[in-house]
Amino acid sequence: MGTAATFELHTLASKHRRALLTGVTALALALPVHTQAQDKTARRVQEETPLERIVVTSTRGAKKVLDVPQSILVITREEITDHNVRDIQDLVRHEPGISVNRTTSITNPWGQLNSFTIRGMGGNRVLLTVDGSRVQEGIIDGSRDFFDMSNFKSVEIVRGPNSVLWGADALGGAVMFQTLDPSDLLTDPTKPWAVEVRTGYDSLDNSWRKQVTAAYDFGDVEVLGSYGQVSSSEAELRKARADGGIWGCSRLTIGCDRLFPADTDVDNALAKVVWTPDAQHTFKLTGELFGRDTRVLQLYDMSASTTGIPSTTAYVNDPYVRDLEMSRKRISLEHDWQVGAAWLDSINWNLTWSPQKRETDSRQRRVYSNRVQLHDQYRNYSEDFLEADIQLQSSFDLGSTHHTLTYGFDGDRTKGDYAGINSTYNSLTGTTTTAINQGFSFPRVDTERADFYLEDNIEFLDGRLTVNPGVRLAYYSIDPTGDASYPGLPGFRPQKQENTELLKRVGAVYKFDDTYSAYASYGEGFKMPTSAQLFQSSTDPFTGSSLVPNPNLKPESVDSYEIGFRGELDRGYFTVATFYADYTNFIRSLQPVTLVGPGGVPVVGYTSNNVEDVALWGIEFGGEYEVLDYTTASANITWTKGRQRTSAGAAATAFDGATPLTAVLGLKHELPDYGLQFEVFGTFAAGRTQNSDPADYLVPGYAVFDAYAKWTPRENVELTAGIENIFDRRYFPNTLTGYDRIAPSVATANVNPLELQTAPGRVFKLGATVRF
Repeated sequence: MGTAATFELHTLASKHRRALLTGVTALALALPVHTQAQDKTARRVQEETPLERIVVTSTRGAKKVLDVPQSILVITREEITDHNVRDIQDLVRHEPGISVNRTTSITNPWGQLNSFTIRGMGGNRVLLTVDGSRVQEGIIDGSRDFFDMSNFKSVEIVRGPNSVLWGADALGGAVMFQTLDPSDLLTDPTKPWAVEVRTGYDSLDNSWRKQVTAAYDFGDVEVLGSYGQVSSSEAELRKARADGGIWGCSRLTIGCDRLFPADTDVDNALAKVVWTPDAQHTFKLTGELFGRDTRVLQLYDMSASTTGIPSTTAYVNDPYVRDLEMSRKRISLEHDWQVGAAWLDSINWNLTWSPQKRETDSRQRRVYSNRVQLHDQYRNYSEDFLEADIQLQSSFDLGSTHHTLTYGFDGDRTKGDYAGINSTYNSLTGTTTTAINQGFSFPRVDTERADFYLEDNIEFLDGRLTVNPGVRLAYYSIDPTGDASYPGLPGFRPQKQENTELLKRVGAVYKFDDTYSAYASYGEGFKMPTSAQLFQSSTDPFTGSSLVPNPNLKPESVDSYEIGFRGELDRGYFTVATFYADYTNFIRSLQPVTLVGPGGVPVVGYTSNNVEDVALWGIEFGGEYEVLDYTTASANITWTKGRQRTSAGAAATAFDGATPLTAVLGLKHELPDYGLQFEVFGTFAAGRTQNSDPADYLVPGYAVFDAYAKWTPRENVELTAGIENIFDRRYFPNTLTGYDRIAPSVATANVNPLELQTAPGRVFKLGATVRF
């Protein structure tokens, strides 16, 4: 694909956009407006409020959000639809303290989103699951964004460690996606089938979404099928500066305000069969397929190398295409058995197979004075999961207390592989040379997890006081020794790692009355080192880019404390919490290390190591209140602070993961007689005042406003619209760190410009849903 092809694809995107706008307008004009709304009282009873939201996955049982002694956020499908949520970054736009950043470096040029950061902890320290099944780890040149929003009925976000119930990777929190069930569509008792058609447009990346979902009730068996497709281009950062801003820019061909031209196609399919032969048994078979293909035209790649002497070693790079394919497949079988025995209430087990991979390939053309060289590069990082989970629940009375035990086994076997191939064709000699396991590669790895967990939910004082102690015995092993073909770094042969951890947790909720309650919790978590951190290795032992494995890495661990006060009011709720988390053996990737080179000359390489400790604390507030009939005000506020020490006895410095004071205030108004709903949000963010490095760029404060509208002209039709960053404000998110005030070098300013971290300007959204 060349520049001409890119322009053609952008033209097609514009045509699709015009077609969508025309279709939405025609649909709106063709449908009659409500003349009589549903009864207001019935509507208000029917509507879901945050007080009644149920959490299932994160607590391994149905509980109201405000009855859990931990901060848990539930984002519903209605909210995803009403705000035309585009991706995982858009999903948490109005959730301060939770963020997703975008990668913009030349090493990873696809402009993709990374992972969630919760209370300052991000990347692989946050557990990501879909229906309880894990999502693969992120690596240096790859993200964890294997999601499309179309088929999720809810997203549960746990703030803080959740390792007792869900094991490793939940060190900083968890984000748990739940897919649709047939019953979510089969809401009309008068007919056995349902069909839903959705479409939407987003101006940030000119994305056009198309989705069809259908369900049928055969009696004992319910089925659901869904397919969605999204076409988009690169995100348009309209407020970024071509001249590079304070960093400057000397890029050739393209300024420092644009991501490389890109065309992305996403396919997302879901199939589900639910068989309920009787009241005690429910079987669920799920198949899921996610695929994203992104093609970028890399217009800049340090475009010329003129330092070579003689001139035959100098070259110029042509623009070239790089392709990224990400896929996540899943087949799972689940059985829920309501046993009803004296000692056993229920058994729930599931078995899942989920292969996931991230493939990249490119062909770069370098023009020398006397020859042309073609450089082909292929990378494939994959993780194949085989997972099993058995959960049992028993309840009984003991004296004046009531106990509900949740216990079971959670384990998986994961095969991970990072394959890399480089080949170079030389037109002068007519030869091709090939090298394997290049870049940030590591050997094939077998990872095993085998955990046993137990939590007791104890009710005292007729249910006014609930205490839930829990423990988890977690075992893992990471074995790279089965890959004899991996060359590695001489003298640093990968070794098998294994460890067993005993994690403890206790939480309590005390209800003063039907309105007010308080809670407190203590929890432990751990995160085993990743394959990349343990085994990443350069094949050249003594160069400036040597990668040195560190088999002595210790698991990261945390002790977390949280207390809070809540109120369930007649027309709203509030919750305020404060937390403190003490992390030890924090792992930093690719830190300088000195090697002894040929002739005893010291040479700098890079490895991962454990930081001495990180302490993080903060305050969070959330609430809603219906100030007038059909008018609701909301507020979500967070502030965190942190300190870190990189070695024993070292001076403490600021921890970059801390989030300055940020508030999101909202106002929602409904006009049920006309089927209308309006929402306005204001985000007020304080600037950063300190980072761990005094040379860092400190983001200033900002205020941004968003507005959304929904019109339901008929019961089965919804039209939505949104404007984000209404006043087209230029700003950097206050979670941005790691960029100096002055670019370290011209090369750094060009390969990863600061300006590409600018937040989007004004963004328009449109959506339509029709249900049959």
